[in-house]
Parts: sequence; C-alpha cells; structure tokens
Amino acid sequence: MNNFINNIEYHLPEHIIDCHELDKSKPHWHVRNSLPKTGVRYLHHSAPDETTLQLAQKAASGVLKDLSEQELPDTLIVCTQTPDNLLPHVSACLQHELGLPTSTKCFDISLGCSGYCYGLSIAYGYMAAGISNRVLLVTVDNYSKAIDPENKTSFLIFSDGSAATIIDKPTVPPTFLFGTDGSRSDSIRCLNSGIGVVTGQQANSPIAKPDLQMDGFKVFQFTVKTIPSEIRKLAEQAGTGMDGIDLFVFHQASNKVLESLASKLNIPEEKMLIDLYEVGNTTSSTIPIALKRAENSGRIHRGDKIMLFGFGIGLSWSGAIFDY
Repeated sequence: MNNFINNIEYHLPEHIIDCHELDKSKPHWHVRNSLPKTGVRYLHHSAPDETTLQLAQKAASGVLKDLSEQELPDTLIVCTQTPDNLLPHVSACLQHELGLPTSTKCFDISLGCSGYCYGLSIAYGYMAAGISNRVLLVTVDNYSKAIDPENKTSFLIFSDGSAATIIDKPTVPPTFLFGTDGSRSDSIRCLNSGIGVVTGQQANSPIAKPDLQMDGFKVFQFTVKTIPSEIRKLAEQAGTGMDGIDLFVFHQASNKVLESLASKLNIPEEKMLIDLYEVGNTTSSTIPIALKRAENSGRIHRGDKIMLFGFGIGLSWSGAIFDY
C-alpha cells in the first residue's frame, strides 16, 4: 500500500530569537502577556544574506539525500510568497541546485498558509493523470525580510523556514476541499512588493522596502467564523465525520486560533496538534513541519486518518483527509 506522504524534512534558520528577551528591548510590547495568545516563544530568522532559494535547498537536500537516481521525483513544486526575484521561478533555480534531471517538471505556486494542501492536490492531480510518478513539494518563506521589526503583530508570530515533502500516488485517493474569499484579501498583504512598486511611478522614484501588514482581528474573525463549517464539510465529504479523524493538523497560526477552532468543533485535546512554541508560524510550512515533528515524537503513526487544514492569505482555505 502506497502512502500519499512518503517523507518530510524541514529546515529552520539557526538564528533564534527568544521572545522573552524582547521584554528587555521592547518593554512596551508586554511580550510575556502575549505568549499565551501567540503560543510562540522562539522565532527563527534567516541571516541577512540568506535567500529563499537557500532555505528551500536545505530542506529539499535533506529529503532527497537517501534516494537513488531511480527514486528521484520527476516533478518539483515550490510554494512561496517570498521569491528572491519575480523571474526566474524558484523551482527552476532549485532544480539546478539539487542536480535534478532537466526532464523534471518545475513550477511555483504563490500561496501562503493554505498552500500546503493546494500543493498536495496538484501533486495528486498530476499523478492521477499519469503526468507524474513522484512529486517533491517544497514550501518556503523568508518573511523576516518583509516584516518591520517594530510591527508587533507580525514580528511575534512569524518565523522563516522551509519543508520538503516527497509525495507518491496513494492506494486510496485523498479528499480535498478549497475556498477563497477575495473580498477580504487586504487583511494580509505585503506592500511595496512585485511590480506594483513602479507601476504609475515616475522614473527614478525611490522604491520602498517590502512591508508585510496583517489585520490580526480581521484574520481571526475570518478564521473562527468561516473555517469551522468548512472543516465539518470536508469531514462529511470524506465520509469519516469528525469522530473518524485520528489527528487534526491545522495551519499553526497561533494558540488562540487553534484553541478557538478546537472549542468550536469539539475536538478532544489529544486529537488536536498544537506546535508553535519552538517553531513559530512558518506560513505554508507549518503543516508539514508539525507533521514531521509529530511523527518524530510518536504523536502520529502510519495508517492514522488525518485531516490537514490551512487558512490565510487570500483570504483562502484548503483541506485534505487521507491515511498518513
């Protein structure tokens, strides 16, 4: 029996910020009071000269290191919102860095916290259609390069990081669910990014630095009002119901968000994975990182029925149910 997720490896930058230490430099932030809500004690930030491609390469190299030439993926998907350049696409550069064959199908998708399940669904679709035999899905973001260090809301939550997942065609098809409400897209946005920085501007106008902005209240309201019914809908479509799920692995947004979802959905504590304290919110990588850490700690086992669910940028959501 083939497992949908064959293996996961992840990378977190070496530079670690202890949020408790921020009380010394930013006493007005009252960080220790925020910790129960964020759930994040340690943040991981890339080095000033560390690129998104380098973050991606470190995770991908880890998951490929024990594979023979015959076992290599024939498709590479990179999910990122922070490419080093608009052109070329990260996956093309990563294919070269990894030494994958030139026959490898490579493309990027631009999604954040809902990106992992979107990537899984594309991988499954390619394999189901006979286009691909094995897929490498890399999720990576370098958010610290776009966050103002005085922006408390974003600074205390987001970490840089990457995850690489080897995906095979499963014996039993997964169940997916997706949605988007673009009317709320301004709730999370990165100003001064893309070609918007020069559109309509005079020649030689100064270009401002990227600036990630998030309306925490709007995002929280979206999550607790929209997402619970979508999660129930996915469980119904899969025929498992909520009781048939062994472990719920949601996007690791914050303690407050995850605890609110668990309460609204009556998910028992032992079935709800919350893993932010040492890692932080790594956007599209939170789910695969949480999965790998849960496997390493014995919290999840092969054959368990799991539900993955991501929500965020767009504002969008995506979910999947399958046997781990």
